[in-house]
Amino acid sequence: MPGFDSIIDQERPIRILTSLLVNGTIPHALLFTGIEGVGKKTAAVALAMACNCTGREAGADGAGAPPPGVVGPCGECAACRKIAAGAHPDILRVSPAGAMIKIDQIRELCQVLTMKPYEARVRVVIIADAHTLNPAAGNALLKMLEEPPARTALILTAPQTGDLLPTIVSRCQHIRFKPIARHHLAAILTRAYGVDPPEASLTAALAGGSLTRALAMRRSQWLQQRSWLMAQLAALPRQSTTALLALAEKLSQAREDLPDALDLIASWIRDLAVARHAPESLIHQDLREVLVELSQATRLEDLTSAMRALQDARQRIQANANPRLTLEALFVKMATHLDQTRNLLPGHPRLI
Repeated sequence: MPGFDSIIDQERPIRILTSLLVNGTIPHALLFTGIEGVGKKTAAVALAMACNCTGREAGADGAGAPPPGVVGPCGECAACRKIAAGAHPDILRVSPAGAMIKIDQIRELCQVLTMKPYEARVRVVIIADAHTLNPAAGNALLKMLEEPPARTALILTAPQTGDLLPTIVSRCQHIRFKPIARHHLAAILTRAYGVDPPEASLTAALAGGSLTRALAMRRSQWLQQRSWLMAQLAALPRQSTTALLALAEKLSQAREDLPDALDLIASWIRDLAVARHAPESLIHQDLREVLVELSQATRLEDLTSAMRALQDARQRIQANANPRLTLEALFVKMATHLDQTRNLLPGHPRLI
């Protein structure tokens, strides 16, 4: 059952939300920002439940806000159960239709909001991925925020404020959700999903603080693919041009996995940069010996150039450049920048 206690490692956002509930001062619009998979949507549902919970409503006056002093939903009353199941008539959800939220969706929402709530004390509208609002939809939403409906709270979620119109951001109370700490994420994977602690620790490190991404990595068996890619990266400076082009072709064939592959390459370069002086901070702790060895033969300026080439390739791919050609250029540049490792013994048993 969704509730504030199900949201991990977000003490500040939960403290703000519970304070609003205690004081009975829920604003007409909230903006939750943060990477995917840190609890923004769960917090939005929990707040909707808390605003309308009837199991803890002693003294409620039905005036459009939860009773002052009441914090968190009971999770057991009819309202809580309906909201958790997505079946409450006054808890409205808007999400992208395809790649974006369109003007027709916001117009339909505006029409619904002209009517009074059916049964809720506070009608809650959750606009997920609000950064995908197209310009017309964004302007229509802005008009709604300028004249907010009574007994209604809008909750927008987005990665960051810069992805939205400044005029929309200015009309919302902003609450930022941080990435989940690595040890908390590893504990969730072990406790709730039965992942072995070593695998959970590695998955948490690679997921960048996102539970959603960690679970997706497990489903796609990304850790197995990671072992192969790590071996390719370690051998990159010794590869022939033909091998580099083949690597680029192989990665470009699975375009849906390409962002994860690029993130993995970035984590490899990052680990090489820190391995010499702070090996305890490595993401790939299971490859510590290899990374420390490789770092001894790699100059920091070469790693900086490799990371710059990677960032350029990522931007080109996001701008719809040809992935295979972009990766070919990237790997040739990286092999050149990391050429100092040619004198190391070829391969390492933990990467083969």
